[in-house]
Amino acid sequence: MHYLSNMFRSALAILSLFLASCTAETSVVFQDPVLPPPGGIPNIFKSYSDKQDSVMMPGWARNFDMSGVSFNQKMTATLVTRKHIVMAGHYLRKPGDKVIFHDRHGKRLERTLVKTKRLKYDVGVGLLDRDVPATHRIYPLPKTRQDFSNIVGRTAAVTDQNRRIFFHEISRVNQFTTGFQHPKPILHGHSKKLVSGDSGNPSFLISGNELVLIETHTFGGSGSGPFYGGTVIQKNLQAAITEMAPGYLLKFKAL
Repeated sequence: MHYLSNMFRSALAILSLFLASCTAETSVVFQDPVLPPPGGIPNIFKSYSDKQDSVMMPGWARNFDMSGVSFNQKMTATLVTRKHIVMAGHYLRKPGDKVIFHDRHGKRLERTLVKTKRLKYDVGVGLLDRDVPATHRIYPLPKTRQDFSNIVGRTAAVTDQNRRIFFHEISRVNQFTTGFQHPKPILHGHSKKLVSGDSGNPSFLISGNELVLIETHTFGGSGSGPFYGGTVIQKNLQAAITEMAPGYLLKFKAL
């Protein structure tokens, strides 16, 4: 039954994308699921600059709102509040670094990293000097529960240091870590062997019309890292956020 459910989900994904692609350059409504067919170009940006506005890649990639991910360094930073970012604990940016975001239209936004803190399970948190505006996505975390076995086998959007999106399957998950595998056959876009420098890049599940942050890379290959649906990880992260700047709360979404 689980295998048939995954096949049905994949078929819906390809059908949704086919219907959307009939309108070439027009915007596509983001819904669950909207995933590219095999061979879909993985780039988020058509041209990228950390000094000025950038040009976003047209087509299916525009369905994935990466306005809350800062790609101006290999040490990727992902927004979890208007003023807080998460990174890999072993691959932290330094206080004083510029954190550059681009909104969905490619408009540049600059913030400065004020503080960082390394937490357990390879989670790093950072504080920005000012809130980011509503034009930039704050990513919810999975609403915690004891058993997440229902997401094993689902397709996750996995990013890398070269500002690209790949699609891997969740192979395992517990309260502290999640791991991926390269799907066979590849049904959506491409998969990638993650390498040094990809650490901290985020992975997401699509839930409804929203991207939910599930992991930041610790290990390479098909990828694995801290699972942001875990109770302890969420508790530690919220405590660090409150310590750095009281009044900011994590967002959650049930998977």
